[in-house]
Amino acid sequence: MGNLQESEKAQRYIAQLDEARCAGRWKDVPELCRKVEKHAPRRRCLTLTARSEAQIVAHTLQRPSTSASTASSGLSGVIPSLLTAIDEESDYAQDAFQATICLGWLHYALEEPGLAVARFPKDFGAVASRFGRESALSGWSRVCIVKGTYLKGSAQEKIGALDEALETYPTVIPWLSTFPTLHTESVQFKMWTEHLLVRLCQLSDQSSEGGEYVEPLDALQTYRFWARYWETTAKHTSGEGPNTARYRRRAWKCYYDTLSIILRHRLPYTPESTSSTNASEKPRQHNANQNLQQRAELKRVEAVYEGILLKETSFPKASESNNEIETWADAVMDNWRHLCGPSWSDEDLGEGGKEGVGRGVLDILYRAATKTFHSTPILRHLFTVHASLAEFDLAFKAYDSYVEIITRGKDRTEQTGEDEGGLDDASTILRTAAEAIRILCRFGSRKEAEKAIAIGESIEKWLEQTIHAKSPTSETNSSLTLEHAIVPRSLAVAYAALGIAQAHWARFTYEADTRSSIQARGVRYLRKSLEPKFDSPDSIEALYALSLVFAEMRDIAGAIKTAKRALSTATTQTGLMSADGDISSGLNTEFGRERKLIPVWHLLALLLTTRSEFGSAEKACEAAFEQFGDPAVLFGKEDEQYRSEHLNNATGRRAEGYDVGIVDLMEGFEKNGILQIKMTQLTLLETLEGSHAAVDGSDELLALYARLFGDPAAEHAKLQPPITAPAPPKSAVGTIRGSIFRSRGSVKSTIDRAAQTSSVVSSRPSTMATSTTAAPTIQVTDEDTTGHSSGHPHLNHHRKHEEVRPGPSRTQSKLQKRSSNSLHRRSESQADQLPEVPILPDGIANGTHARSSSAGEKSPGTHSMSNSVRKSIESHDRPLRSVAHNMPHASEPPPAGHSTQPPKQDVRLPAPFPDAGYIPPDPRFSLIQGRRQKVTILIGIWIFISGLYTRAGMFEDAQGAVTEALKLVESFESEIAQETSSSKAFADRGWGGGKSVEELWADAFSAQGVLLATQSRKHEARIVFERAVLHHPDHSEAIVGLSNILLDTYTKIVPLEPIEDAEVIRPLSPPSIPSISEAKPEYKKQHLSSHTPSAENQLSPPELSRLAARDRAHGLLSTLTKLGPGWDNSEAWYALARAYEESGQVEKTKEVLWWCVELEDSRPIRNWNNVALGGFVL
Repeated sequence: MGNLQESEKAQRYIAQLDEARCAGRWKDVPELCRKVEKHAPRRRCLTLTARSEAQIVAHTLQRPSTSASTASSGLSGVIPSLLTAIDEESDYAQDAFQATICLGWLHYALEEPGLAVARFPKDFGAVASRFGRESALSGWSRVCIVKGTYLKGSAQEKIGALDEALETYPTVIPWLSTFPTLHTESVQFKMWTEHLLVRLCQLSDQSSEGGEYVEPLDALQTYRFWARYWETTAKHTSGEGPNTARYRRRAWKCYYDTLSIILRHRLPYTPESTSSTNASEKPRQHNANQNLQQRAELKRVEAVYEGILLKETSFPKASESNNEIETWADAVMDNWRHLCGPSWSDEDLGEGGKEGVGRGVLDILYRAATKTFHSTPILRHLFTVHASLAEFDLAFKAYDSYVEIITRGKDRTEQTGEDEGGLDDASTILRTAAEAIRILCRFGSRKEAEKAIAIGESIEKWLEQTIHAKSPTSETNSSLTLEHAIVPRSLAVAYAALGIAQAHWARFTYEADTRSSIQARGVRYLRKSLEPKFDSPDSIEALYALSLVFAEMRDIAGAIKTAKRALSTATTQTGLMSADGDISSGLNTEFGRERKLIPVWHLLALLLTTRSEFGSAEKACEAAFEQFGDPAVLFGKEDEQYRSEHLNNATGRRAEGYDVGIVDLMEGFEKNGILQIKMTQLTLLETLEGSHAAVDGSDELLALYARLFGDPAAEHAKLQPPITAPAPPKSAVGTIRGSIFRSRGSVKSTIDRAAQTSSVVSSRPSTMATSTTAAPTIQVTDEDTTGHSSGHPHLNHHRKHEEVRPGPSRTQSKLQKRSSNSLHRRSESQADQLPEVPILPDGIANGTHARSSSAGEKSPGTHSMSNSVRKSIESHDRPLRSVAHNMPHASEPPPAGHSTQPPKQDVRLPAPFPDAGYIPPDPRFSLIQGRRQKVTILIGIWIFISGLYTRAGMFEDAQGAVTEALKLVESFESEIAQETSSSKAFADRGWGGGKSVEELWADAFSAQGVLLATQSRKHEARIVFERAVLHHPDHSEAIVGLSNILLDTYTKIVPLEPIEDAEVIRPLSPPSIPSISEAKPEYKKQHLSSHTPSAENQLSPPELSRLAARDRAHGLLSTLTKLGPGWDNSEAWYALARAYEESGQVEKTKEVLWWCVELEDSRPIRNWNNVALGGFVL
C-alpha cells in the first residue's frame, strides 16, 4: 500500500479494517482504527478517513430530527482535520486518495454538491489506471473509485450540469470491464457499482430527457455492461435498501425503451458481437443477420424485464389500476406494430416470423392480465393482436369485454358526475370502436355487418354521454364542447366508421324500403368526418367510401367529384403534425398513398363508364399503374417468368439480389385490386373493339395472377397431406383466457393456342374454336418462340417438345401492341372526354420514382405486366416533375417551429396516429383460409375468361375455361373436407373475403349455364342453373338465367321437354332476351288469373307446368331483388318485369321497368363490388 513496511500485526489489523469497510461493518471500524493507530502510528490519515466514513454513514442513516443539525455540525468539524491529513500524507498515496473521496462524500452528505465536485478528482478512469500501474489496489481503494465516480456525477446533476455528469459516469466503465468477474468483489463495491450503472442506465434512456446527450450506440454499450453485471452479480444478490428492486427494474425498462426507440426510429444499431460477420457477406444477408440479432436482443431484454416485473408486482385492488403493467403492455404493443409492419419481413424475425411475434405478444398480454383488474388497455391490445392473427372470435370476445367495462364505467360517471378511473380516454375508445367496425366490414359478411351497426350505436351513445359529461351548465354549443373533449382526428375516424357501417349494412338489409335512408345516413356521417374542424378534410379512406356510396346511390356526378378530390394533390401528405408542431413518427408504408389510390382510380374508371366515356375510363385504369412510374417499381425487374414473393424466397432469388417490386409487399386484398383493374381494362377493350380483341388479352390476365400469387398447384401440394398442428401445451396463459373475457354464459387449361385455326371475323387475326376432342391447353409464346410461357399458373411453362399444329399463333407482344394501339386510337377520338381523368400527382419523372430501375433493362424474351403500363412508358406522353418528398432538403424552407431542414425529431413524443400513407397489414389468415381467397380470385378469373370466349362465339374455349373453374372448386372442396369433417364447412365462407365452396360451385355452374344458354341449349342450361341455385339459393346470375328460361318456357319459346335427336343450333352471336313487347301466343290474351282446376276452368298439365314455371320465376326474382346481391341488378329487375307482365300486372310492370331505366342509366361496365375486395374499407 505504501513505500514503508509495517509490522506483521499492523498489516493484519490494516487488512481487517479494509475488510470491515468493504463489508460495511461500520460498528467495527472504531475499534479496528484504535488497533491500527497503536501498531501503525504513521497511518493517521487512514484511521481518520475510516472514522470519518463511519460518521458519514451514521449521519445518512439518521432520521430527520432536531439532532440532524448537531450531527451536521459534527461532520463539518471533520473537514479541517481531513484536509490537514491529505496535505501531510506523502508516503501512502492510496490513503490520501481515500481521504479525498471521503472529503467529497462529506460535502455531498452536507448538501454541498458544488464543493463535493471540486474535491473529487477530474478523471477517475485515469486515477484507476495510475494506481493499477504503481501498485495493487486495496479493496477499499477500488470501492472509492466507483463510489467517487457515482457521487461526483450525482453532485453534478444536483448543480444542473447534466452533460458533465454524463461524461463522469462512464469514465470507469472501461476499468470495470477489465474485471474477470464482479461477483467476487466486496459488498460495498457491488453496491456502489450498481448505483453507478443504474443511474447511468436511467440517464442513457433514449426515450427520456437525458437521452439526447447520449448517442444510441454508447447507450447500448452501457446497457450491455449492465446486463453482464446482472447475470454475474446482481441477479444473485438482494441488494441494499428497500428501493433496490425498483431501481433494478427501472434500469431494465430503460434498456428496453432504448432498444424500442432504436427499432421504431430506425436509428443506427450495432450487434453486441460482430466478430463472426463475414466480410464477403452480401449486404442483404448482412442486414438480415443484423435484424435477427436486434430482434434477439430485444426479446432477451423483454423476457428479463417481464420476469422481474411480474415477480415484484402484486395484484391491485378493485379500485386501483396497475399503471406499470399497462405501460409495459403499451411498449410491447408499439414494438409489435413496428416488427409486424412494412419495414420488417418474416426473414428478419427468425423462426415463426410475424405470426410468431404476435403469438409471443399474446402470451405477454395474458400474463400481464394476471396482474391487472379489468384493465381496458390490456383488453384493447388483446383485441388488436387476436384480430391480426385472424382469430376474430377471440378478438371480439376481448372487444365485448372491453365495451362492457367502458359502458358500465361511463354509466357510473353519468350518474355520479365523477370520472371513472382506470378507463381509456374518449379518443382511444372511439378509435378502438372504429377499428372494430373496419375489421367487421372488411373481412366479415352479413352477420358481421349487423354487429358493425350495433357498435355504431354504441359510438353514438358514447358521444352523447361525452357531450353531457363535458357540457357546462350554461347554454353552449355542444359540438364545440365535444371537439374540445375529444381529439378532433379521433372524431373524424369515428364518424367515418359510422358512415362505413351504414353503407355496408345497406348492401345486406332485407328491408328494401329503408335502404335509401340507410345510405343517406352513411353519406351524412362520411361528410361529417371530412369537415375541416376534425383535421381530416382530405382523408383518402373517407373520400373513397363516400364516392362508392354515391355510386351505389346512382349519384354519378357526386361520386366522380369525390373520387377526383381523393386523387388530387390535396390528399398528399408526407407526414403528420402534432399539436406542438413537431413531426410525429407514425408508421409509414412505401408508396402507401399510391397503393391506396389504386381502388380510387378503378372506381373513377367505372364511374366514367356509366357515361359511356370509355376512353377516359381506360386512361383512369392506366393512371393506377402510371403513378408508380417505371413498371419495375411496381412489378420488380422482370425475370423469365413472373414469380411471387414466396417463390422467390424458395429459390433464393432474393439472396441473389433479385429486385422485388411493390406487388411483393402487397397483401392479398391489394393484389386482387390490381387483377380487377386488369379485368376492367379487358372489358373496356371488349366494348371498344369487340370480344375477339379482349380474348387476346386473357393470357396476360392469367400471367398477372401467376406474378401476384404464384402457382396454385404448389400451394395445393403444401396442403397434401393436411398438416395437423400440435396442440399447444397447457399453461397458465391457456387457463386464464376464459377468465379475461367477461362472458355471459390445379390445373391445366383446355385450349391449345398453337392448335387453333384462324377465322376472319374482324380486320385482325383472331383465335377461333376448333373441333378437337382432346383436352387443349392454353399456352402463351413469345415472338422469338423461346418456349417460355407465362399463362395460367397450372400450366407447364416449358413445353418445348409439344407438337405444333399448322395455323397462326398469337404472341404476347402482338397482343400488347394490338390492344395498346387500338385503345390509343379510340382515346384520340375521344379527346374531349379526357379532362374527366385527373392529372397524376407530381412525383413521376420519365417513369422513375423513389426506386431506381430502368425499363430498358428488359431482355427480349420477357413479358410486360400490363399493356396499359407498357404503353404509357414507351410512348412517354406524360413527362412529369420529380416527387416533392424526394427533393433535396436544402431546397425547401424549414417547417414552422424548426430552425433546421430537415427538422430534428424528438423521439419522446407519442405518435397515436399512423402516417397518412400507412397501410395496415392484413390478418395472418390460416393456410386454408388464404388458399380460399386465392382460389376464389382464380375461379373468378376463369369465369371472366369464359364470358369473354362466350361472347366471342368461341364456345369450345369457353367450356375449357369453365372446366378449369370446376376443377379448382372440386380440388378446393377436397381440401376443406380434409380440414374438417362437418358438412357445414362447405357453406361457410369464413373471414377474409373468400367464398364458400357452395358459392364457388354456384359461380362455376352459373357460368356453364350462361354458356349453354348462349348456345340455345336451354334445357341443359336449366339443369345447370338448377344445380347452381341448389348450391347457393341466392346466387343472382343463376337465378336470372334460370328465371329467363322459366319465362321462355311459359311463353313457349322453349318447349317443356327437350327435342329428341334434334340438331343443336349454335349461333355465332348470343341471342337476345325476348322483349316484353313481343307478340304473345293467342291463349295468353286472356290472362289466367285462376290456376286451380275447376269445372269451369280446366287446364291441361302442360299449361299447369308453364304456369308453375312462371310463378317460380316470379318468386325467385321477387326474393332476389330484395336481397343485397340483387337489389341493384338491372337484369334481375328486367326479368321480374317480364314475370309481372306475363301475370297481367301492368302497373307493377311499368314501375319495375322505370326502375330498370334508372338503374341502367347509372350502371357501370362492371359491378361496383369489383372495385375492391374490402368493400367500403381501403
